[in-house]
Amino acid sequence: MEKIDPRTTFVEADNEKPQSQVCPLVPQRPQHFANFLQPRSWAFHIHTLWLFTASDIKSVIIPGTLLSLSAGLSGPLLTTNPSPTVPAVLARTPLIIMWNWLSLLLFCIDNQFQPHSILEDAVNKPWRALPSHRLSPREARRLLLGVIPTVFLATFRLGGIREAVTLKLLTWMYNYLGGADDGVVVRNLLNALGYMCYGSGSMVIAAGYGQHELAPRAYPWLAILGAIIFTTRQLQDMPDVHGDAARGRQTVPLLYGDSFARYSIAVPVVAWSLLCPAFWGSDLLGYAAPLVIGLFLGVRLLLRRSVAADADTWKVWCVWISVIYVLPVWKQHGAVVGEYVTLRRSSGHAAQTLWRHERGSGIWQLSLRICNSIVS
Repeated sequence: MEKIDPRTTFVEADNEKPQSQVCPLVPQRPQHFANFLQPRSWAFHIHTLWLFTASDIKSVIIPGTLLSLSAGLSGPLLTTNPSPTVPAVLARTPLIIMWNWLSLLLFCIDNQFQPHSILEDAVNKPWRALPSHRLSPREARRLLLGVIPTVFLATFRLGGIREAVTLKLLTWMYNYLGGADDGVVVRNLLNALGYMCYGSGSMVIAAGYGQHELAPRAYPWLAILGAIIFTTRQLQDMPDVHGDAARGRQTVPLLYGDSFARYSIAVPVVAWSLLCPAFWGSDLLGYAAPLVIGLFLGVRLLLRRSVAADADTWKVWCVWISVIYVLPVWKQHGAVVGEYVTLRRSSGHAAQTLWRHERGSGIWQLSLRICNSIVS
């Protein structure tokens, strides 16, 4: 396949770029289309914004929200709040989702209007806003000019402003300094740091911005989560190999082969499924859910070797990382089921029996709910 010149651009509505530089692999948009800022329905705008982030909801928004709620509910394990209440933490869920989604939207627009990203999405995700011609690159750039100050104003009010600034710096390195295409190590490192920022920023909100902060132990936990992303998130590259090849991106399956890529993911998944519960000193049941899902993920990755199967295996990874994220709640389970403590004190032996039953089955029920929400 002919290598794409990185200077290749796309013709926009005003014909600023010469026709000779038009990428032949991406169908060009008719030049008479209206500008994004001209009247269009609110439904059109909302759906366009959704398309920018839709593919990352299951891998960023849902796990990130669970991570932050887990931190808030774990109390002194990860925050300076010694006795959080379930209603108070859950009431912050809309703010957590807003912070995560706005931060993700900024990255996605900045990433997806890049010429090589349009080329890749035309192969892997043709329904996105730019390859489907809902927007031109110029319109996406103008949208980004409005989203950037919106994100910073929102994070200044909600909390996590340092993480938002760091995410913007990482986005610049990823999209404009070639971090997305400058080898596996650099790309995975930037992804890991980005996930750590998503986690830290939303955890600050869950803890109660302005009232409580993250405890010292939160930072080693974030570092472990970053290491997990660094060693396993390349699973997302498995179903995207055709688009990555079209843009000339260096990924593990393209550089080292399919089999090596699969083992390089499956082995760390199983290892982290043991190491993360050990970090929290979990009991046997605390090991069970991540290890069972991790083993299933690893075996499936090694046995089911097709693009369609890899897309479904990526969903299983999202379930697995979500279970890893909620391990602090399992360790500090009294913060989540404080109502059972009151019931036990008031009702005696019957309440104790209920408590033991719920403790043994709670993490499995949580895993099942996460599976159902993501896979469906």
